[in-house]
Amino acid sequence: MQSDALAEVDFYLPSMTLSEYLRDVVPAHPLLGSALDFARPGAEKALRLLTTTTTEFDSDDTGRGDSYRRAQRDSSVRWRGVRQLLELAAESTPERPCTVLDVLGGDGTIARAVHEHAADLHDRFGILTGDLSGEMVAQALAQGLPAVRQAADHLFLGDRTVDAVLLAYGTHHIAPDDRLSAVTEALRVVRPGGRVVLHDFDESSPMADFFTRIVHPYTTAGHDYPHFSRTLLNELFEEAGAPADVVDFYDPLIVHGETEEDARRRMCDYVADMYGVGSFFDTLGGTDACWHVLEQHFGHERYLASLPDRVDFTPGPVVYRSHDTYVAEVPRAAIVAIAQKAA
Repeated sequence: MQSDALAEVDFYLPSMTLSEYLRDVVPAHPLLGSALDFARPGAEKALRLLTTTTTEFDSDDTGRGDSYRRAQRDSSVRWRGVRQLLELAAESTPERPCTVLDVLGGDGTIARAVHEHAADLHDRFGILTGDLSGEMVAQALAQGLPAVRQAADHLFLGDRTVDAVLLAYGTHHIAPDDRLSAVTEALRVVRPGGRVVLHDFDESSPMADFFTRIVHPYTTAGHDYPHFSRTLLNELFEEAGAPADVVDFYDPLIVHGETEEDARRRMCDYVADMYGVGSFFDTLGGTDACWHVLEQHFGHERYLASLPDRVDFTPGPVVYRSHDTYVAEVPRAAIVAIAQKAA
């Protein structure tokens, strides 16, 4: 699983060497034991690069790590999209549990969402969380989740060790020159007949515009990451040898409150933490002004009209009554590539 030269790699995780991770963490998680391969070609170089890497998701000092994790404590906010992504990933293995590598898994939001919101999926999925940030992976492990620190373009997993791979919720953070490698790596570790599902936001979408106009200028680390297009997704998977279907995908943020005002406020607080723009929102003068910003930047009418096929997506932020609660819903239209590895 590893070479002796790597056993004492310092700070594979915060305050943990690779040797300690392999000795104390891996045996507690069968998913890790059956999938990890730190002896594969290039692992030593990748590990040493990894352990000198600081990401914006380590802490608020480096970007928005602490506030992002605070937002993700409520794993229900993105559950509608998460469930759909898992269903897409697992469609090729309907008769047995599906082991899914969540490449950009942060502190385990998707794994926790399955546990907290979908008892019917517990026996269908085993989620292995990966992330570039050592702090994110440490937090996932602290919650009892199987997790591995690795870069998307060099996975520390053996060939054909998982049933499906998700590249979602941050795929634009992968440098353009590394994206083909990330897709190729995902296809390498998935079993024949398994799926790779890549989710991001079209470069012309309201979400991409929100990152450019609000997140980039008002966060500590900025957000200068180019998004995807349908053409780029098709080209990436064609070059990787697994042509993909690219579909439009509704992935809203959904927050509940006791009153209409409370629902709006909770959504504004979530967006502030999720995207690290709390300081900017604080200058706006209250919930009404923050909600107005969301209406300005998450209005999807023009984008939806430009799509090649008609879709039934909520066109803009809305609050509505559902049973005994109020629901604030902020639409996000994404694009998703679905590729199946040859059997």
